[in-house]
Amino acid sequence: MRRLLARVPLLARFSLLSLLMVALIGLAVGVALHLRVEHRAVKEAERLAVALAGTTGRWALTPQDMAVPVDAERASQLDAELSQPLEDAGVAAVKVFNDAGTVIYATDHELIGEQDPEAAALAKSGTVKREMGRGTGDDGSGGRTLSVYVPFSTAVRGPTDGVLEVYLPYAPVAAAITHDTRILVGLLALGLLVLWAVLYRIVATASRRLHRQAREDHLTGLPNRTELHAAGRALLAGTSEDRLAALLLIDLDRFKEINDTLGHEQGDALLREVADRLRGVVRPADLLARLGGDEFAILVTDLPHRGATAEVADRIGTALRRPFHLAGVALELDASIGIALAPDHGTDVATLLQRADVAMDGAKRGGARIETYDRSRDPYSPERLQLVAELRRAIEREEFVLHFQPKIAVATGEVTGAEALVRWEHPTRGLLGPVEFVPLAERTGVIGALTRWVLDAALAQCAAWREEGLELPVAVNLSGTDVLDAGLADMVADALQRAGLPGHLLACEISEHTVLADPRRAADSLARLRGMGVRLSLDDFGQGQSSLSYLKRLPLDELKIDRSFVMGMEADASDAAIVRATIDLGRGLGLRVVAEGVESDEVLADLAALSCDIAQGFGLSRPLPAAELEAWLLGRAIAPAAQPA
Repeated sequence: MRRLLARVPLLARFSLLSLLMVALIGLAVGVALHLRVEHRAVKEAERLAVALAGTTGRWALTPQDMAVPVDAERASQLDAELSQPLEDAGVAAVKVFNDAGTVIYATDHELIGEQDPEAAALAKSGTVKREMGRGTGDDGSGGRTLSVYVPFSTAVRGPTDGVLEVYLPYAPVAAAITHDTRILVGLLALGLLVLWAVLYRIVATASRRLHRQAREDHLTGLPNRTELHAAGRALLAGTSEDRLAALLLIDLDRFKEINDTLGHEQGDALLREVADRLRGVVRPADLLARLGGDEFAILVTDLPHRGATAEVADRIGTALRRPFHLAGVALELDASIGIALAPDHGTDVATLLQRADVAMDGAKRGGARIETYDRSRDPYSPERLQLVAELRRAIEREEFVLHFQPKIAVATGEVTGAEALVRWEHPTRGLLGPVEFVPLAERTGVIGALTRWVLDAALAQCAAWREEGLELPVAVNLSGTDVLDAGLADMVADALQRAGLPGHLLACEISEHTVLADPRRAADSLARLRGMGVRLSLDDFGQGQSSLSYLKRLPLDELKIDRSFVMGMEADASDAAIVRATIDLGRGLGLRVVAEGVESDEVLADLAALSCDIAQGFGLSRPLPAAELEAWLLGRAIAPAAQPA
């Protein structure tokens, strides 16, 4: 029963239950009214009997009549005297008892002389009594009657000398009761129905409003997350290889910055305008929803092919890149879009949302803006979760190894150091590169332990080389989690102490987005490292959204140009211009500039012409195990380790 009620809509349940309650209240009040009307009718009959006893008893009967039953002649005389008053009063029959309980007169003469002890008791007590009779005769013949016993006196203000029993036909009383009851019950029912209708309208309006609020985003008027799940079930039903659908998850970049700068009112206005632009992009059959904050979702159905999602995402990006005008300021907005396909990546909204979120996170991290879900990069897939468990055990079992890629001074060819790059010797999958497990370690909190292992292993190898007379600085990469950890400087200091090395033999490489995530905390951590003599390098410069104001405030020693620009120098003049500008910028800020991705002698020659300081890449050497690097270094000059200014 409870499950059945749960499937009935709330408004329908209210309608049924409230109507039932109104009906029960109406029935209870109707019964009470009926009893009240009946009581009133009986009291009226009683008052009539009392009035009749008060008049008839005095002018029709004498004290002599009350002594013994009247004879036939006196009975006939009384019949004549009482017939008209009784008829006028609507009385069916009467009996007159003396104070001894003897019937001294009755309209039915056969009853004269009978005894009724109860009548004698009523005469003595002066109590009026009423009861319902089965008929006007003692045998119950005739219609139903209402009999009233009324003590009376034949003399004005005299003692009670008898009881008058009056038989009133109940039919007129019942008719009056029924008539009055119908009127009252009808009015009651009408009133209750009007009340129920008013309440139903109020509740229905409130229910529709609450239903709309529960499924609609109050700011933009778009469907919300709840409605996306509810409506998405129908839209995704029947998806197949021939009937594709896709869920696009859209996250606005830098919205928090805009919201904090211009205020929440302008932020809300921006979200409303974004919603309007997205409405202009989607088809009427598509479902556009706001999930909260600056996240939107679009469920697109009946796609002609898988590539059509990229066209939709491109239209979204184009619409959002047009300037927004708020508070007199022209704002440019970008968005990261994650795409999940049905049935490829899931057939329900919850699964598609989770996987589109993974893709969107990848789009944000990689700067690609648009990315489709890839199971191999999903940290929450069963395979990846298994890999997380294995990753934790791998640190304990020391299944990791370091490969070192040398850095070369462009002008002299001297080796200036080596970057330590971690590899995982997986028991069953073989040697895994960092791209296959480092992002997973960052997402799952394992990165701290992994960084400590890399740092200790790199410094231990550096110390071993130093004992052999090879003073070669090593560089390690720090994740965003590492840089923002208040204990980073202490961890590095402890590692240097264990290795017995000075700080200038260690370089820490950080990425742009790590610094920009929290510039103040990053600057504090880096300043402490710099104070220990550790050299600091900004990795992958140009790939992210570096702020030059932050760049000049950070205690950096080195700027590394992203490999994508260096590798494209020969074929793309724009890449060459970016490399040239970055070298000029670095030299202007007093920083050494490192070019990653050097894969040919021509590129190395171009870098030399641009006065680049350091080169690194497969054209010089791929990352090598420590023993192989030692062999590679034979006969090569090692530059003295540079120390921070």
